[in-house]
Amino acid sequence: MKSTFGLIILTVIASVRITFADSAPTNPAAPLNTWTVTNSVPATNELNFDDFLNEVASANLDYAAQRYNVDIAKAAVVIAKEFQNPSLNLGYNHELRFQNTEVDGVSQSEPEDYSIGISQTFPLGGKRRWNIRAANQNYRAAAATLEDFVRNLKLDASEAFIGALAAQRALEQQRKTTDYLRQLADVQDHRFKAGDIGQTDLTQAQVDELQSESDLLNAENAAETAQLNLDTFLGRNRGQTTFVLRGKLELGPRSFDLEQLVADALQNRPDLVAMRHARDGAQSGVRVARANRVPDVTAGVGYTYSTETENFVNPSPALDYLNFSLSFPLPLWNRNKGEIASARLTAEQAQKQLESAELKAEVQVRETFTTYQIMQERVKKFQTNLLKGADDVLGAKRFSYEHGNSTLDDLLMAQSADNDVHQAYNDSLADAATALIELERAAGLWDLEF
Repeated sequence: MKSTFGLIILTVIASVRITFADSAPTNPAAPLNTWTVTNSVPATNELNFDDFLNEVASANLDYAAQRYNVDIAKAAVVIAKEFQNPSLNLGYNHELRFQNTEVDGVSQSEPEDYSIGISQTFPLGGKRRWNIRAANQNYRAAAATLEDFVRNLKLDASEAFIGALAAQRALEQQRKTTDYLRQLADVQDHRFKAGDIGQTDLTQAQVDELQSESDLLNAENAAETAQLNLDTFLGRNRGQTTFVLRGKLELGPRSFDLEQLVADALQNRPDLVAMRHARDGAQSGVRVARANRVPDVTAGVGYTYSTETENFVNPSPALDYLNFSLSFPLPLWNRNKGEIASARLTAEQAQKQLESAELKAEVQVRETFTTYQIMQERVKKFQTNLLKGADDVLGAKRFSYEHGNSTLDDLLMAQSADNDVHQAYNDSLADAATALIELERAAGLWDLEF
């Protein structure tokens, strides 16, 4: 009997353990089955620079998230302007010593007191004023930070667009070179079969064609990767969009006054403006901390009604009371020294951070200005000498080889050199455009068009 009872107990315990093990999650960090996640829809779009940036501004998810910071800071201003709610006090008082006691038919109960009152705390020392000022300054800092975020988002998107446009141009140039080498290999195959050339010339043409095919695959991968990078700047449904880009990298040279760029950057760059507002907010925080040394006063008014009683010890008629109260803490132990010191050090830190950022901004403007000047000189050299020279050499070598006056090696070397020069020119255009973007980023400008 005992063994049977023990077996039943063990069976129940085992079933409970199994049930608990089945219900307990094996991995608390695992995604929930109730979540709904969908992929984007495949699409193809022709996209120019202006349309791309307009969509970035309207659909970028990071920007949508950042906008909440401004709304939160604006709500903090509303909170700072609000007064503390008053307190409603309700009371009832009744002594139970003579409850339900009668003498000669007269109740000996004590009076019952009913009271109602209201109290309000009034901040003193300018707390409310300085809290409102600090909240406004933080709101301005949040707005400037958002403006800086948008500016940098557009600049980052512009760099991505330039990278995709440059990769597309590089693909077109490589495809052009590969098409020519493919045709050349076909021609060499026919000539070999006709006995005009030997195996060496045929093999060399085929090797160069295969190498160019490999370079073409790399260019296609780079172009597709650069286009996919554009999707990250856009909305949720852009993950599978293929873009046909429209734009130009040949930008005319720009002239800038370096010292004016520095002055304008230090004055107007949104990140520096945000830091100045944050610095001012920290300084207002010092005033708030000092104001907190002044105790707040709580004023109250109340009404009490006391019922009639006929007891022999303390008979009294019904009474009405009106009372006023005034209370405030005594700042004996806490004079708010720690909060004031912390706020003062925070303000000093904000000032030093601003000074550091201003120095870095000036250096950044000067560095990017120099880089842009050099990149412009590089583009000019390609446009005036290298590009035309490489095309002329290639045209001459093709004519010469077709008429039997030069070797296949000479033609292939000229073709490779021409392709390299065009690709380098394309890179120099992209580098010059990127340098212009970085200069405008450093100077706090925005007037780009591609």
